[in-house]
Amino acid sequence: MEENIIVKYQERAKEFAKSYGENVSDHIAHVMASTMMTRDNVLQGGGFVEAVVENDLFQAISRADPAVLANIKIIVLAFKFARI
Repeated sequence: MEENIIVKYQERAKEFAKSYGENVSDHIAHVMASTMMTRDNVLQGGGFVEAVVENDLFQAISRADPAVLANIKIIVLAFKFARI
């Protein structure tokens, strides 16, 4: 995997969050990028990301850490709408 593409997704995630008035941590930007990369078949994410991709709210909430849970809205919006 080319590290450059991962960086591009993370930068796009931060830009997307800012467009919604959110200033996200590197951790949340990484999770956002992971959902986007999973959607785009670039890289497969972990359990939380799989649950988001499968639209499984129960599993997503069950697998989210506190920071992810607090930012679940922007993460799901990025999965649905943010593009490279």
